[in-house]
Amino acid sequence: MRLAGRPISPYRLYLAIECGMSFLLGITYATIMVYWVTSGRLNPLQLLLLGTSLEVSYFVFQLPTGVLADLVSRRLCVISGLGIIGLSLVLQGLSPSFGNLMAGQALLGLGAALQNGAEEAWIADELGEDQMTSVYLRATQLGLIATVGGSLLSGVIALAGLNVPLLLGGGLICMLAAALPFVMPEHNFRPAGLGRERIGSVARQAAGLLSTQTRSARRAIVAIPGLVLIFAMTLFVGLWSESFDRLWGAFLLRDIRFPKVDGLHPAMWFSVLAGIVALLALGATEVAKRRTQRLGADSVVGALVVLTVGIGAAVVIMARAHVFVIAVAAYLAVEVLRPVIDPLVTGWMVGRLEPSVRATALSGKEMFDSAGQIISGPIVGSIGTLASIRAGLLAGSAALAPAVACLTIASRRIRPRVARDTSAADGSATDTVSGDLAASSIELADGAVGDAALGDTA
Repeated sequence: MRLAGRPISPYRLYLAIECGMSFLLGITYATIMVYWVTSGRLNPLQLLLLGTSLEVSYFVFQLPTGVLADLVSRRLCVISGLGIIGLSLVLQGLSPSFGNLMAGQALLGLGAALQNGAEEAWIADELGEDQMTSVYLRATQLGLIATVGGSLLSGVIALAGLNVPLLLGGGLICMLAAALPFVMPEHNFRPAGLGRERIGSVARQAAGLLSTQTRSARRAIVAIPGLVLIFAMTLFVGLWSESFDRLWGAFLLRDIRFPKVDGLHPAMWFSVLAGIVALLALGATEVAKRRTQRLGADSVVGALVVLTVGIGAAVVIMARAHVFVIAVAAYLAVEVLRPVIDPLVTGWMVGRLEPSVRATALSGKEMFDSAGQIISGPIVGSIGTLASIRAGLLAGSAALAPAVACLTIASRRIRPRVARDTSAADGSATDTVSGDLAASSIELADGAVGDAALGDTA
C-alpha cells in the first residue's frame, strides 16, 4: 500500500532514511554505555558478552537474510530490519538486566542483518549501478553530520533517565519503519525464481547458494597466495576492536572518572565525545579517499602498518593513563585512525584479486572480522573481570601485533594485478589498482555510520 499523489524520489528517500537512522542511532548509542555500566552494573565480561550476542546473531542471519532480499523483496527486508532494530532498542530500554540486554542485542543483530545490504541493493536497483558511488558517499557525509546532532542531543535526553534515549530512539525508528510501506517504492527489483513459487523455494536456493559460496571460498583461498594471511589479519583486528569497543566506556567511568565541571553528568560527557568522534570519522574517511587516490599499491601496506601500530600504541597509552586528558586524547587518537584501516585493506585486496573471486574474498574478510569479535568476548571479558579493565584493554591490543605480521608477510605474496590498458597514447591509460582503491574507499565510507552504530558502539 502506498499513498496516492506525487511519487517520492528514491534518491531523496534513501538520503532521508540514512540521515534519519544516523540521527536516531546517535541519540540511542551516544549514552548507552552509561546505561549499561551505571544502571545495569555490568562487569567487563558481561559487556563483552553483549557484543558476542550481537555478533553471533548477525553472523548467523547474514546469509539467510541476504538470500531473502534477493529472492523475495529488498523493500520488505529494509522495512522489517528497521522495525526489529527499533524494537530491540525499546526492549533494552525497558530493563537494564543482563538477560534482557542480551536478548535485545541478539534481536538487534537480526535487524541489522535484514537491513544491511538490502538497503544498498534496493537503491541500486532503483537508480542504476553507474551512479551509486556518489550516492553512497553523499549519504555517508550527511549521515555523519546527522550523527553529530543526535549524539549531542542524547546527553540532554539522558538527563531525564538513562533509558530514555533508548526508548525514544527505538520508538521513533519503529515509527519510521511503520511509515515506509506507504512511501517506499520498489519498481526495478527482479527476484530470482518464478512468480509465487519463488517463496517456497527460498530454503532450497539458500542451501544451494551456501554450498556454492563455500566451494568458491575454498578455491579462492587455495588459488590466491597469501589470502589466508589477510583473513588472519582481519581476525586479529576483530579480536582487538571488540575488546576496545566494549571496555573503553567502562574504563573512563570506573577507572578514570570524569571531572566535575558545573555538575556535568557523565551522559553529557559521552554525548560530547560521540559528537567529536563522528566529526573525526567524517574527516578520516575523506582523508582515506584522497590518500588511496595518491598512493601506489605497494605504499598502502606501509600506511596500514603505521596505522595499526599507531592504534596499538594509543590503546596502550590509554590503558596505562591515570589522567583524564591523556586517556581521552588516546581514545580520540584511536577513533581518528581506525576508520581508515578498512577502506585501505579492502582497496588493497581489490587491486590484487581477480574479479571472479573478489566478492567471495571480501565476504570472507567480513566473516573473519565477525569471528574475531565473537572469540574476543569471553576471553578478554574474563581477563577484564578477573584482573582489571586496564588488563583487558592491554590484552585486546596485543592482538594487533600478529595482525601487523600477517599484513607484512601477505604483502610479499599477493602481487598487484596488471592494469588492463596501459597503452593509451593520450595519457588516459587505466590504472586498475589505484582506481579500484579509490572506488573502494568511497563505497566503504558508506559503511562507517552503520558499522559504528550497530557493530562498534552497540
